[in-house]
This record gives sequence, structure tokens and C-alpha cells, in this order.
Amino acid sequence: MLKIFSDLRDNDNQLYADVVAACKAEPDSNSWFMTKTFGELKQAASFINAHSWEIDMQKLMHRFTSYEWTILQSLLQTNKPAKLEAREQQCKTAGQKTERFVKHWLETNETRMQIAELQSQIKRRKLKSDFDEGWEKLQKIF
Repeated sequence: MLKIFSDLRDNDNQLYADVVAACKAEPDSNSWFMTKTFGELKQAASFINAHSWEIDMQKLMHRFTSYEWTILQSLLQTNKPAKLEAREQQCKTAGQKTERFVKHWLETNETRMQIAELQSQIKRRKLKSDFDEGWEKLQKIF
């Protein structure tokens, strides 16, 4: 698993789930979002090849992102060294893009949380000020 995802999963499962959901929600995420390394995908492909008669591929599909699934399918179809190198390079590039997106999302998530906290404080102050204003109007009547 990519280090950033394994660290997230170890530290905070909810944050991990939020990050994965945010990555999957991106419009073009099926062309770059991955949580596993190329080595892990290659191991999975060799295991699937060795036990292909026992494994139902449809049950495995949910364990991979769409990009990982595409790479896995292509690894199952060929073992040519040139194509393996090209896929490894594609995975490295996708892993870097995923890592940049996650870091950016985490940084902006902290900012979003701070903004939400400040907005809630403002709402509480507005409620108090509305109460004070109402009380003053009530005092003016009497």
C-alpha cells in the first residue's frame, strides 16, 4: 500500500475513508487514483494467474480502485518486459499524482475545518447578539 494511505489507515480510519471518498469523487480519478504499489499489483496478478480456477474475479473487484483494476487486468494479459516497465512507470506516475492530491486535500481539509469552526462561532455570536437586540427592544416597550 502506498505509504501515505497506510499511515492514514493506521492513524485515523475515518480520515482514511474521507480521503478515499474524496479521491474517488474526483472526475478523472479512474486514470490516476491508486492505493497499492505496482509491486503489490504484480503480486496480486501472479497469485491470480496461479489460482485462476479458484478465484472469482468479480468478488475481487471491489478491493481495487478502477485504475488498479485496469492495471491488474493488463498485467494478467501480458508478461512482456517492455510492457511491464511501461506499466510500472504509469503506476509510479499515478502514485505520485495520488500522493499530491491526498496531501493537498489534507492541507485544505484542515483549512476547511478551521473555517467551519469559525463560522459556527460567528453563528453563536449572531444568536447572542440577536437575543441581546430582542431583549433591548423588549425593554424599550416597558
